[in-house]
Amino acid sequence: MDILNVPEHIRILEELLLHQDFSSSPELLESMIGDDFYEINSDGKIVERGEVVEWLLGKNPTARWQFSSFNVVNLSDNLVLATYKARQIVPEGKSAGGSVLVPSGVRTRRAKPGN
Repeated sequence: MDILNVPEHIRILEELLLHQDFSSSPELLESMIGDDFYEINSDGKIVERGEVVEWLLGKNPTARWQFSSFNVVNLSDNLVLATYKARQIVPEGKSAGGSVLVPSGVRTRRAKPGN
């Protein structure tokens, strides 16, 4: 990877996945997530690519997320492991039962060229 700050680049990509409204441009989402993508949630369950894509396409486009405990480990020259906790920040004026805490998970994806 020719990016100087890989952890920051990965963080930006993860934030983009959560903040971008992909409902009008699903092809953009498809171009960002590798065909062999899967995620392992905090319960140890493997979440397949299709389920993640479906969630990203159907999520609230106005929701914003805050990351904590963000960590990136280089596993090889072209593979990293990113772990983090994400907390949904409810937009002002919306009522909800409080913030939603998304437990830390492990996302694995092979970055496509340019991502």
